[in-house]
Amino acid sequence: MAIIKIGTLCYVVESCLASPRTRCAVGKVVEVVSLPYYAPDWTYSPGTYYDIRFEDSIFYCRSDKLCPISDPDADITEPEDETITA
Repeated sequence: MAIIKIGTLCYVVESCLASPRTRCAVGKVVEVVSLPYYAPDWTYSPGTYYDIRFEDSIFYCRSDKLCPISDPDADITEPEDETITA
Protein backbone atom coordinates (compact mmCIF):
# COMPACT_ATOMS: atom_id res chain seq x y z
CA MET A 1 0.00 0.00 0.00
CA ALA A 2 1.33 3.45 -0.91
CA ILE A 3 1.53 5.88 2.00
CA ILE A 4 0.96 9.61 2.33
CA LYS A 5 2.95 10.84 5.34
CA ILE A 6 1.26 12.35 8.37
CA GLY A 7 1.48 16.14 8.09
CA THR A 8 1.30 16.17 4.28
CA LEU A 9 -0.88 18.92 2.85
CA CYS A 10 -3.29 17.62 0.21
CA TYR A 11 -5.93 19.02 -2.09
CA VAL A 12 -9.29 17.19 -1.95
CA VAL A 13 -10.32 16.71 -5.58
CA GLU A 14 -13.63 18.13 -6.78
CA SER A 15 -14.91 14.67 -7.77
CA CYS A 16 -14.95 13.58 -4.12
CA LEU A 17 -18.43 12.39 -3.13
CA ALA A 18 -18.02 13.23 0.53
CA SER A 19 -20.49 12.78 3.33
CA PRO A 20 -22.58 15.89 4.12
CA ARG A 21 -20.33 16.71 7.10
CA THR A 22 -17.14 16.33 5.04
CA ARG A 23 -18.28 18.30 1.96
CA CYS A 24 -16.81 21.51 3.39
CA ALA A 25 -13.32 20.09 2.69
CA VAL A 26 -13.94 19.23 -0.98
CA GLY A 27 -11.86 21.49 -3.21
CA LYS A 28 -9.79 22.67 -0.25
CA VAL A 29 -6.32 22.03 1.16
CA VAL A 30 -6.29 19.64 4.13
CA GLU A 31 -3.64 18.02 6.34
CA VAL A 32 -3.25 14.25 6.66
CA VAL A 33 -3.34 13.31 10.36
CA SER A 34 -3.36 9.49 10.35
CA LEU A 35 -1.70 6.50 8.84
CA PRO A 36 -3.68 4.85 6.04
CA TYR A 37 -6.34 2.29 6.87
CA TYR A 38 -8.70 0.11 4.86
CA ALA A 39 -12.43 0.78 4.81
CA PRO A 40 -13.56 -0.15 8.32
CA ASP A 41 -16.82 -1.80 7.27
CA TRP A 42 -19.25 -2.38 4.41
CA THR A 43 -20.79 1.12 4.71
CA TYR A 44 -17.60 2.67 3.26
CA SER A 45 -16.61 2.47 -0.39
CA PRO A 46 -13.76 -0.05 -0.72
CA GLY A 47 -10.27 1.45 -0.64
CA THR A 48 -7.67 3.09 1.55
CA TYR A 49 -8.63 5.98 3.83
CA TYR A 50 -6.87 8.71 5.78
CA ASP A 51 -8.06 10.99 8.53
CA ILE A 52 -7.64 14.61 7.48
CA ARG A 53 -7.83 17.92 9.33
CA PHE A 54 -9.69 20.90 7.92
CA GLU A 55 -10.56 24.01 9.96
CA ASP A 56 -10.26 22.37 13.40
CA SER A 57 -12.30 19.31 12.36
CA ILE A 58 -11.17 15.77 11.56
CA PHE A 59 -12.75 13.90 8.64
CA TYR A 60 -11.97 10.71 6.76
CA CYS A 61 -11.17 10.70 3.05
CA ARG A 62 -10.35 8.02 0.49
CA SER A 63 -6.77 8.15 -0.72
CA ASP A 64 -7.75 8.45 -4.40
CA LYS A 65 -9.49 11.76 -3.59
CA LEU A 66 -6.32 13.33 -2.12
CA CYS A 67 -3.70 15.08 -4.24
CA PRO A 68 -0.49 15.60 -2.19
CA ILE A 69 0.92 19.12 -2.31
CA SER A 70 3.73 19.26 0.26
CA ASP A 71 4.94 15.72 -0.54
CA PRO A 72 4.90 15.65 -4.35
CA ASP A 73 6.68 12.28 -4.47
CA ALA A 74 3.84 10.55 -2.60
CA ASP A 75 2.28 7.77 -4.61
CA ILE A 76 -1.44 7.55 -3.92
CA THR A 77 -2.39 4.97 -6.52
CA GLU A 78 -4.49 2.14 -5.17
CA PRO A 79 -2.91 -1.30 -5.38
CA GLU A 80 -4.42 -3.31 -8.19
CA ASP A 81 -5.85 -6.71 -7.47
CA GLU A 82 -3.70 -9.30 -9.13
CA THR A 83 -5.56 -11.94 -11.09
CA ILE A 84 -3.89 -15.29 -11.37
CA THR A 85 -4.88 -17.41 -14.32
CA ALA A 86 -3.89 -21.01 -14.84
